[in-house]
Amino acid sequence: MGDSRTDGTATTTNVTEKAGQVLAGGALVTLFLRLVSFLCTQLTIRSLDPATLGKASIQLELLLTTVLFITREGFRLSLTQQTDDQKNWAVAWLTIPVVTIVSGAALIWHIFVSISSDDKDYRLAGMLYCLACWIEGCAEPAVLFLLRRLEVAKRVSAEGIATVCKTFATVLGLRLFPVQWQVTAFGVAQVVYATTYALYLYGNVWSRPDWKIGLPSSTKKLWGELDSNTCYVTLIFTLQGFFKHLLTEADKIVLAAMADSYDQGVYAMGASYGSMAARILLQPLEENARLLWSRLASVGSDEMLEESYKSLLKLVLYIGFFFCCLAVNYTNLLLNILAGRTWGQNAEAANVLSAFCVYTAFLALNGMTEALVYAVSGTNRSNLNTTTEMAKLGFAHTFTGVVFAIAASFLVGQYGTIGLVGANCIAMSIRSIYSLVFAARFFEGMRKEGKSLASSFAVLLSQVFPPILVLTSFAATYVATRFSLESLMEKSYHLKLQIRDKDWLLLTGRHVAIGVSCVIGIMSIMAFSEKPFLRSLSGLVKRKQKDA
Repeated sequence: MGDSRTDGTATTTNVTEKAGQVLAGGALVTLFLRLVSFLCTQLTIRSLDPATLGKASIQLELLLTTVLFITREGFRLSLTQQTDDQKNWAVAWLTIPVVTIVSGAALIWHIFVSISSDDKDYRLAGMLYCLACWIEGCAEPAVLFLLRRLEVAKRVSAEGIATVCKTFATVLGLRLFPVQWQVTAFGVAQVVYATTYALYLYGNVWSRPDWKIGLPSSTKKLWGELDSNTCYVTLIFTLQGFFKHLLTEADKIVLAAMADSYDQGVYAMGASYGSMAARILLQPLEENARLLWSRLASVGSDEMLEESYKSLLKLVLYIGFFFCCLAVNYTNLLLNILAGRTWGQNAEAANVLSAFCVYTAFLALNGMTEALVYAVSGTNRSNLNTTTEMAKLGFAHTFTGVVFAIAASFLVGQYGTIGLVGANCIAMSIRSIYSLVFAARFFEGMRKEGKSLASSFAVLLSQVFPPILVLTSFAATYVATRFSLESLMEKSYHLKLQIRDKDWLLLTGRHVAIGVSCVIGIMSIMAFSEKPFLRSLSGLVKRKQKDA
């Protein structure tokens, strides 16, 4: 007989290698497709007025994301943790009746709210968004099937292709529909996205033998196959995640309640570019890291789990610091180039975009730290109790929500949309602190070295934050680029794009050159002082190449 310990080690190694491959490969595919999506989005933004953008990007997007979050987040968290247990697969089919009920309720609510208004364009667009929610939600069994097999690339390919189709549908709709029906063009485009997304996913899984095995033969048999424990965990994750969703979308909720469509549009413009790093860089890393850590925790690969956590957390912090200290002083130029002169000359939009660059640093820290909490809380670890941990996280989110509500009511009144971004920064910092404390407690529980929580927390911070020399270089970068920006502001060149003006070209060229020099300087200092960190990242990439 073979040595069972050897077989177990081999299994752990295989799972670890495949998880590493998913992290690197999935992140790269997602990055490429979201870059394509971002470039396609520019076809629509340049021609939109703030009021139309506000209705589509704030009000209707809030409706869309809320329905989809409620109907799928809990299922994804519960069904991607115990992937070797086939008895819980029947729960995946519950996503279809759940999304039918929730999207139907959202449709009734939208009609009731908008019926008193004369804005037929907005009413019809909302109805189309509810239809799109239902179509996209019905594709969730296929998504879960792919995620449980770590086939991330197919899911992100579906998102990328659907986004490109949505963009072209939006452009076509804006050109063909009358001006008074421009919001409806966004609704039609969202239906195109959902339909393309669902057809692509089911087209990839429907003929596979392992998919056909899991198809329910009848509704009665499906109800009999439901695993009660998985249903309970899914419900807990959904309820707890709903508070997270309210916090994530709190800015849109506040805007929908307190601002008109124009202000919503200005904020949406700043948010569109300000969250570019989150959508293109941070979110793919977080999603794939969560899959990686969930799998590593389930097979007991503790050393690699801790090493990858610290490396990836430091990576997203570097991304955040670059946006916080460097990009914040280049938002006017970015808007002029990407969004056109109309938006580039809008000082309010540029200021909101600068605020979002600062917010990116907080978003980076929170996203990656919370990914670990969700990844390991549902695993069978001796030092964790799923119900207790979810209750603690729910309390933390509730507390954060109260703080955000208080901060937003004050800051929005004083500073407008920039104050709303500031309130978001405060909320993200509180959530990040809780998640870092959880990580310190979790890793100390694995090592069992007997350190206090405060000591473990301090050690973790020292290991994930850049060294003082690098932080000093980031501070110097902000000062240098800020002084350079102020020289442009003295001649009112910061809100213009005048490539035929010699003085503008000289000052703007110098401004860009200073930024590039600062980036080279930071990278050089980083290469000198962060060799272990760079080796760790290199190891993750090499593991991916080895499995490719």
